[in-house]
Amino acid sequence: MDARPGTSTVAAQTLLLVFVFMVVAIFLMGARLTSSNARVQGERMFENTIPKDVPIKIKIKKEKEESFKDLKNEKWAREFELELTNTGERPIYYVEVLMVADVNAADGHRIVFPLQYGRAGLGDIISKPWPDDVPIKPGETHIFKIHPGQVLAWEQGQRKENRPQPKNMRFELQLLSFGDGTGYFGNQTYPPAHPQ
Repeated sequence: MDARPGTSTVAAQTLLLVFVFMVVAIFLMGARLTSSNARVQGERMFENTIPKDVPIKIKIKKEKEESFKDLKNEKWAREFELELTNTGERPIYYVEVLMVADVNAADGHRIVFPLQYGRAGLGDIISKPWPDDVPIKPGETHIFKIHPGQVLAWEQGQRKENRPQPKNMRFELQLLSFGDGTGYFGNQTYPPAHPQ
């Protein structure tokens, strides 16, 4: 008896199985890409550029996510709320996060919304808090809203200059002060770990 017909059948079954797996993999990848492209084209994106070692966590407030993501919502800036949680072990007396839009004004400058907590005098990092300065304690969360004057300026400028709605908002850490002369200047610790 010849063993070849059995080997051919096994080889054919193996090829068929490989083909089925390839078709399924292509189908799954296509579905994932289609879903991803639809999300990118249909939603405003939240880009967090704050390094993981900085002891804060930011996210759009759950109840405001839909409003923020909806590219057709012209009132998103009025409804915007960002949650910042102190994930560290020290109080935060001053923090400034920049929300940078992917849209420019008519004069060419990028549209930026600064979000600040704390007395402005603490923004130099080395200043010490006064007795009435209230920090964001470890584990606490602060809700940021865009200043009403900035909202009005954005909405008026958007209509006057016919600016598109932003599709991507990048969040960058500008300053963070622990109130003891240390903190973060941008994404770098202050004072620097290795002074030059």
